[in-house]
Amino acid sequence: MFPDLEDYDTKDIRSLLLYAWHFELYGVKELIENTNNNLNERIKVNIDKSLELIDDWEEHDKSLRKVQMYHSIKPLAFQSFLLTLYSILEASLDGYCNTCKKYMGLKINLEDFKDKGITRSINYLEKVIEIETIKSDYLWGKMIQINDLRNDLIHRCGSVSKKKSKKTYSEELSVEVIDGRIGITYENIIQIYDYIEKFMRVVFSRHFTNKNKTLSYPIDLEK
Repeated sequence: MFPDLEDYDTKDIRSLLLYAWHFELYGVKELIENTNNNLNERIKVNIDKSLELIDDWEEHDKSLRKVQMYHSIKPLAFQSFLLTLYSILEASLDGYCNTCKKYMGLKINLEDFKDKGITRSINYLEKVIEIETIKSDYLWGKMIQINDLRNDLIHRCGSVSKKKSKKTYSEELSVEVIDGRIGITYENIIQIYDYIEKFMRVVFSRHFTNKNKTLSYPIDLEK
């Protein structure tokens, strides 16, 4: 279900920015649900077929191989969704920083910070935009872990070599590492989605601590 504008404060520019990004985020969730349901249905159909054709070993084996194939597709699909969700998060934070810089007339650019990704954006928001602290929220720790997970997927094709990372993924995100490789389940990706969605709400609801820095109409709500 896509976001309802009535659930957002239309008088608050930050809330409208969040609303715009939530449209993209919610769209991915719909794809996650549809993909999971579709794969589950295909698995069920082929399991039922294998039972019906148990006397025909060739067709029986063929159906079981399809079941195995669909099971192997699941974690790959959920990995792709994780990367998409994270990219939306990163883009929303960068966009927020750039919007504030533009309309507050700030001289410091986001690119002036040496950090990368969401860490750079959060540092910019806290130090330059001067909003209430974000890193004190428990969700910030979850974002760091999701960032590490994302890096292992992109740069190591899901391989994890550090025991510390394996333990962190399991204890903090309930993501299991089997035979050195990350295995993301439907339950994992829904939980990660929930963390990201809540974290975006935290960021866009933080107040400005400097009364000389604020966002007000008129403003172009470009992302």
